[in-house]
Amino acid sequence: MEEWLTHVIYVLIIGGIAGYFIGYFIKKLSYFALPVGVFAFLLIYLAYTRAVNLDFEELGATIKRFADTLGPLGFAALASSTPFVGSFVVGLIVGLKRG
Repeated sequence: MEEWLTHVIYVLIIGGIAGYFIGYFIKKLSYFALPVGVFAFLLIYLAYTRAVNLDFEELGATIKRFADTLGPLGFAALASSTPFVGSFVVGLIVGLKRG
């Protein structure tokens, strides 16, 4: 029984700390959202006017391959641990508010 309780407490602590730091990181990166969005808009506009040649099909395929590789790993880990997900969400909210 103690081993199970120790494992749950460990998962709660790790999830909370990870959530806090990711929330803090997201909050700090949110200040870069407008410049990144303007840059993306300008890049797409230049591709539309054919000033820059972008292969959107290859870009989409690359993003899909990346998501297909990393997606199942992350979702399987989160889905298998309810205490981790709960503490991660709480830590994320605290990190977003404090960041």
